[in-house]
Amino acid sequence: MITMDKETTMLDEKLLDQYYELLGSDGVREMYDTFNDNIGGYLDHLKHLVGKRDEGDTRRQAHKVKGACRSVGLAQLASQMERLEREEWHWQDADDLLEQWVIELPLHQHQLRRWLHARGIQ
Repeated sequence: MITMDKETTMLDEKLLDQYYELLGSDGVREMYDTFNDNIGGYLDHLKHLVGKRDEGDTRRQAHKVKGACRSVGLAQLASQMERLEREEWHWQDADDLLEQWVIELPLHQHQLRRWLHARGIQ
């Protein structure tokens, strides 16, 4: 069974701070915009693969979603995708995870926007 990880914090602020130091406001904003532009399509494709019950492609797509989340510091969401990518699960577990993930995504994006706003990144 795959469960939402309450131990992992929502944001990897240390990583985000490193990105901010290296890339500046514009670079971090570009990363955030790229994530927002792509995550919906990535998630739709993952839902499609889960619906088809294609385990290999589901795991590969979970890897892609995990990487997208990690690239913008969304640690908890990335952790869930890593479980879908690597651990043993049943299809109902994957269905449940995706249902919960879709609910959680906007909350995590909101926290990321708050982090950006606190640093003057609009």
